[in-house]
This record gives sequence, C-alpha cells and structure tokens, in this order.
Amino acid sequence: MDIQDNLRKLGITLQPHQAEARDAAAAQVAQGSQVRLCLYHATGKGKTIASLVCVAQAGVHEVLVLAPPITHDGWRGWGQKLGIEVTPISHAKFRQKTFKVRRTQAMIVDEFHLLGGHTGVGWKKLDALARGLQAPLVICSATPNYNDVERVYCVMHVLAPDTVRGGYIQFLYRHCETEENPFGREPVVLGFLDGRSAEEHLAELPYVHYVEDEVIKQVTIGDVPADAGTIPDVLEDFGYDARRHRIIASQIERMHTEVVYRISTPDGLVWPRLYDQIAELVGQASTPVLIYCTHATMAAALARTIKAHGEHPLLITGETPARQKAWLTKLFLTGRYPALIGTATLATGLDGLDKMCDVLLIVDDTNDDSLRRQLMGRILPRGLDTDVSKKQVWRLTYS
Repeated sequence: MDIQDNLRKLGITLQPHQAEARDAAAAQVAQGSQVRLCLYHATGKGKTIASLVCVAQAGVHEVLVLAPPITHDGWRGWGQKLGIEVTPISHAKFRQKTFKVRRTQAMIVDEFHLLGGHTGVGWKKLDALARGLQAPLVICSATPNYNDVERVYCVMHVLAPDTVRGGYIQFLYRHCETEENPFGREPVVLGFLDGRSAEEHLAELPYVHYVEDEVIKQVTIGDVPADAGTIPDVLEDFGYDARRHRIIASQIERMHTEVVYRISTPDGLVWPRLYDQIAELVGQASTPVLIYCTHATMAAALARTIKAHGEHPLLITGETPARQKAWLTKLFLTGRYPALIGTATLATGLDGLDKMCDVLLIVDDTNDDSLRRQLMGRILPRGLDTDVSKKQVWRLTYS
C-alpha cells in the first residue's frame, strides 16, 4: 500500500499547499533530479505530513528526521500511519562528529534554523552532506528567515548551491546594502538592495513553497507600560554594574544588564510592583497564560517569585531536558496551572497550546520579529478553526 492509499484510508485530503509541494517533488523525480525542497509553511499548516509525502514521491520508505526531541513521537506516529519508517534525531546529535549519514539516506530537517547560521557546525555539516546526497532532502520551518539575509543564503546554498557561488561575504556584497564593520571582516548588513524582506526573497525561490501566516495578521500586540525598576546613574553614565561589581564590556551585555535591573531585585526576584502587574494580567485571563522571557535568568526570577507567593510555577528553558519539557507541557495542557513560563524554546514543539491557552504575555521581549511571530503562533488556532477573537498578546514595555 503506497502513501496515497494510506492517506485515503486515514481520510486525509491534502490541503492545496501540501498537494502543491507533493507535485513539485514528483516533478523533480520525473525530471531525474533528487527532491530538494523547503517547506516554508506557517505554524499548524501540516509540514509533517507534507514533508513525508514529498520524500515518498521518490519511492522512499525510510527517512532520517532532524527535529526537536519533544516532537519525535509525533514524527514516528505519522510515519507509521503513512507507511514510512521515521528515525528522528535531535539537531544536537546530528552536529556530533561521530554521527554519520549515508549518501543514500533520505532526510527531512525540521526547524531548519536550529542548525545555526553559515558558521554553525550543524549548517556546515548539512551543507557539505547535501552536495553528495543521493536521496531526497526536505527542509522545513515556520520561520526559516531567522537572521534575515543570512538565512536566505543558508537555504539557497543547501538546496541550490550552483546559484550561490563565492561564499557568504560575496553574497552580501552582491545582493545587500552594507556598511564597513570596524570590528571584523564581515560587513554590517542593512538589508537587501531591492528593499524586500528575507521572507519575500525566500518565497520567490522555485524550490521554496511558502504559505503566509494570515492568522497572525489578525492579532495585534497590546503594550502595557511596566512599573519596573530603574537604571542606576552609575550604570547609565559609566557602565558600572554595582550588583556584580564590574564594568560592562559590550553593548549586548549592557542591554541584558538593563533588563535585569528593570525586572529583578538584587535578591533575584521580580520587583513587587511589577509582579503585581503580571499577576493581575494572568488573573484576568479566563484560560492558562503562556509567559515569555528572552533571558533564562528573568524566566527563573519570575518562577522563583511565583513560588515565593505559594504557587507552583511551570518553567521551561533551553536547559530543560526534552522529556521534562514534554511532561511540563502535558501538565500545562491539563489546565490546572495558571501559567507556563519559558524562553525561546517555547517557539518549537509545543503543539496544542491553542486549544488551552488564549493569552501570551511577553515579560522580557525579543528583538527578533520572526521569533515573536512564532511565539504568537503557539496560541493561535489552526486548521479550519481560525477564530482569533479571544486571543490576546500583551507585552510589558520598559521606559
């Protein structure tokens, strides 16, 4: 029984964008080419099924899948339903020097951006592997435009290296507006010469299948001025951090230090008046709330403060083991806990939150628009149910 028979048996009809990707893969096979596709689909648009269907067009019945560990059971489950043997591994395992991939091994790379940029060990390994891979390769991500111009280069160089010659620096000078970087060889990138976004550049590539996230456009972010701590004069004027007794060494460190002063006390708890604001926003919600912090230290400070008030917080950071993350997510989905606090790890592998959670509260914002959109996507309805009338995104602002 082939994959089409299995789809019919399961009562699954491919959505138009899934069928389009399948047909593109079939066309590449008919032309005698290896399947090389990027599924740039919005969250909840069925990338798992679509990517498995795409590799199946080449007669493949087993596939190696790079994906966040929390999603591995889901990948195995769909593979079993569709008649494809799925071997899921983490991006971290793929990066290991001892992990080898056969040249005839079909691959799906979910959350492609987790392999890193053009200097990342994971991306360089995949890039080198792709040149000699004699099997389908499908990369997937709801937001493959992380890092903007760099991400466009990374997608192009893996899937169509002949169109990107000369390396990353040459790509920048050829396609981008740049400024001299006094601190390094790589120039400061201001954007593409034609003024278009990375999203637009990726969408037009023939091997990229793009599905815009229309749902996110229907939700606006409500900014809430925070009653937070102040920045000391010695930090403002001289860059001196009195809490750690050190001079700030970089602009990034300064930004992080200012966030620490705004949000937390010297004891590592959230300022009482700020905590009251957060508690009020959470209390107003009729469903459990997803709380995001860019910095793990701030997420931990909020968790400690909640615990100090007699509650049992749920906290997920990049250091949380995959099994524990899955367990905490299941606890949150029971509806018995008022909030789940987390960092950027919330953006991947937390499917199903939209059924339980109507509010995203951003306590410590990110400057990455792509990440913020993906976080918003965690609480937004997918499929046929696209009613966003109850969905809210609040962001604390610090002046």
